[in-house]
Amino acid sequence: MSLNVHEIKSNQLQRYREKRSLCQRDVAKLIDAEQASVIYRWEKGQRLPSLVNALKLSSALKCPVEILFLDHFNQIRKEMYQDEI
Repeated sequence: MSLNVHEIKSNQLQRYREKRSLCQRDVAKLIDAEQASVIYRWEKGQRLPSLVNALKLSSALKCPVEILFLDHFNQIRKEMYQDEI
């Protein structure tokens, strides 16, 4: 698989955080992150969360992880099934 996840910068973290009326600090507390700045970096696509943190975000924001990272999910699915198209 040739997916470079660092090339994809968009995600739905900020949208779902704001939908729940949470600030970055609130989310950091919910997922037990040391600093709210990590949430900022994830929202801006500067970094990707670990699997554990992605699952925590999914729980905190009440949204499936594949929706939070929809562009990543779609790219992975596209590359996995490109031979079937």
